Amino acid sequence: MPRAKERGEGKPLQTQDSAWLDSLVDELYSRMAQGEHPGLAFLLEALLNKIMERERARFLASLEGQGEQANGFYPRKLHLTLGQLNLKVPRVRYAKAFRPALLPPKWKRVDKDYEELLIAMLANGYSQAQLQRALASLDLPFSEEALEEAKALIQDRLDFYKSQPLKADWFAVFLDAYWAKLRTEKGKLVDLSLFVAVGIDLEGRKEILGFWILEGRESKGFWVQVFQDLMARGVHRVLLFVTDDFRGLGEVIAKLFPYAEHQLCLLHLERNLRAKLSPSGYKEARETLRRIRHARDKEEGQILFGRLVEGVKGERPGMAWEMEGKRERYLAFLGYPAEVRGYEPSRLDANFDVG
Repeated sequence: MPRAKERGEGKPLQTQDSAWLDSLVDELYSRMAQGEHPGLAFLLEALLNKIMERERARFLASLEGQGEQANGFYPRKLHLTLGQLNLKVPRVRYAKAFRPALLPPKWKRVDKDYEELLIAMLANGYSQAQLQRALASLDLPFSEEALEEAKALIQDRLDFYKSQPLKADWFAVFLDAYWAKLRTEKGKLVDLSLFVAVGIDLEGRKEILGFWILEGRESKGFWVQVFQDLMARGVHRVLLFVTDDFRGLGEVIAKLFPYAEHQLCLLHLERNLRAKLSPSGYKEARETLRRIRHARDKEEGQILFGRLVEGVKGERPGMAWEMEGKRERYLAFLGYPAEVRGYEPSRLDANFDVG
């Protein structure tokens, strides 16, 4: 078996500018601008759509011989704090009373409890009794049989995402993280980290590459396992990784995918600056970041980033030193043509945020 590094080396991946990049940016990057978690939202969206479709099949089977039949889907947007779910809600032709039980009524505001329920089902973090109590408190009429089927479907899909063969070449891989606290049956709070890898292939198609659950926080060893998993399933070359500044990740990408570019989110950097700098220092840094996003090219971006580092150094020399060491990863987006950087002019890195 070849060394892991050899699997990711190859030659630098080339891609042509094409129309699909605009729709790619429109669909995915713009959701990241608000600090959402589009990778996890995309996963939940796919799972909910599948669960609702399965529920319609069960409903139609119960009315077999009565002339009832499927009648397509209608779109519904479900707004969660982790991002927007673009759902395809199944319909039947005659029964007006049919509505997927896991879908909140349109008039009901979706709150954090509903989001926590979805995360718990995803992470298998609740017992059967906890799930039933949560469903009852949310007034979701989900039967025990339907709950068992939904849990089995989720596990089946997650197993698929962990084992499916993958294409060799990818335009971009987004690594999305979501941290949750779930309460066990005994009342203990457990810290969970959920990671989703979403790939964009060379034709602009979006695909879930993998899903990982970790108790506690990530480490370099964890990222080695993640990338060895992706490479074992076929990933060979990636043009661009888009991530938050996860601990140990940059070193692993540089070793296993030395030709790939790695973009860190400027939005996350801006949040850190706001937390660490004085109001006047942050105001100046925010304006410099805005100008970096508007930079004509990488040369201008380099000059502006140097000014940003110098400004931060006066108040936070340690932070400035760390920023300087990650300069190229913060400015990777400036190596792409302007039309690729963002659907809205100069919104690229706000749109890159996966934190």
